[in-house]
Amino acid sequence: MDSMLYRRFHSIARHLLVALIALGSLTRGADAAEPPGFPDTPSGRVARAYFDSFGAGEAEMRSFFTAHVSKEDLAERPIEARLARWSEMRDRFGALTPRSVSASEPTRLSVNVESEKSGTILMIFECRDVPPHTLVGVQIEATEDGGRSRTPPTDDTGPPPSDAAIVARLSSALDSLFRLDRFSGVAMLDKDGQTLFAKAYGLASREAKRPITMETRFNIASIGKQFTAVAIRQLAAAGKLSLSDPVTRHLKDYRVANADSITIAMLLEHRAGVPDVFDSKELWEHPERARTAEDWYALVRDRPLGFKPGTRQRYSNGGFVVLGMVIERVSGEDYYAYLRRHVYAPAGMTRTDSHLADQLPADVALGYTRDSEAHGPGRAGAGDDHTPRFITEGFGRASAAGGNHSTAGDLIRYARALRAGTLLGREASDDLMGPGIGLGVAGGAPGKNALLELKGPYTLVILANQDPPVAEAFAETVGHMIARAVRGDARDDTDGRRQGRIGGPKR
Repeated sequence: MDSMLYRRFHSIARHLLVALIALGSLTRGADAAEPPGFPDTPSGRVARAYFDSFGAGEAEMRSFFTAHVSKEDLAERPIEARLARWSEMRDRFGALTPRSVSASEPTRLSVNVESEKSGTILMIFECRDVPPHTLVGVQIEATEDGGRSRTPPTDDTGPPPSDAAIVARLSSALDSLFRLDRFSGVAMLDKDGQTLFAKAYGLASREAKRPITMETRFNIASIGKQFTAVAIRQLAAAGKLSLSDPVTRHLKDYRVANADSITIAMLLEHRAGVPDVFDSKELWEHPERARTAEDWYALVRDRPLGFKPGTRQRYSNGGFVVLGMVIERVSGEDYYAYLRRHVYAPAGMTRTDSHLADQLPADVALGYTRDSEAHGPGRAGAGDDHTPRFITEGFGRASAAGGNHSTAGDLIRYARALRAGTLLGREASDDLMGPGIGLGVAGGAPGKNALLELKGPYTLVILANQDPPVAEAFAETVGHMIARAVRGDARDDTDGRRQGRIGGPKR
């Protein structure tokens, strides 16, 4: 399940989802400060009760689950399993201290939390929209000093860092993480079309002792949404659709209530209300059957919208699945064939594709997770020693929401093609990246994590076959150094623009 949810915060670190944690996943110590003033809303009351129970012990957590989780959800995942998860995550994260409420909706609350072992994190409590508003889940997002695998922040004082200093910092951090068995993957840094750094670490298959090389392909998770967004804009440039078109103009079989109000732009910007495809029970019952754009589209086509289109913004992989079907219907080409012909080939991306799970090339890096409850079709298996365990790809094929396989070199070539206007005209490229050429996107799930950062003349790519946030952590460290270098030579106006945008302008 792709749990790296993009959200539009002022810093990339605040919109990169570190994990989608099931209920009962975290704890705070008994000595933690009292929670902040939570609003008197369903989500506020649940969050307060959740934090109040953390430091009190197992009996209180049991009572919390009984009171605030629906009977249906408890039947699917019993209290004992939730308590086991709570205990595991308490050991992993340490004490948690809620500091402030950063965003509040009746059934959704974002709380800034100080974690003893992982720095600051953002906890987002999601409740059901209908009474009694039971708790659905808790999302955990990294903030600027959060993340278990993060390297120390860089120094803002002194002159802008040189390329040599940036490379030294990147190399040193990767070497340290590798020695701790906290990084397995590749890193590549490009400037003005010249490679400054490229290095591979670890094993693509621990069982076969197959080493990772710079030609190893990785699952890039939600970075694949970039290619869907480019394809949509190509079709718009060709006059085959408009971003203001209602989606039903191109998908006559999309008939859920209010579908006529959804525009292509809303789908790109996560403002359409399309439910997340990974919430589909049918998908998890038969993940191997999701092999075509039509298969993925069928999983969301008849599901009601989560809110009135255009009134809110909530990340949805399902919205991009719908866009994949739009691409196929409008172009008359198979979605995957369209990307190969119109995105990968023009950019020179010869090692990027969406491979069928039962036909993976031999050079794909296998994913490994330390999450003993990594869920989904490739469940890693139980265990409490936190050693990496193999987790399969699971789904029959990647969707238009991501899961493609690529290499660091191919993503560098993609960035070069965007800058050169090879894939899109200048106006469309600027709209996608921002006029100052600034773009930060990432993707991740158990056993996979990827980062693509474009800033000024620099492109940073980090791909890992381990859990988040090992790759995107570098957005705040090395990425921050790059930002200072760009500002120092007056070639950047993208400070504050690292939004991970995949569709249109920030709203």
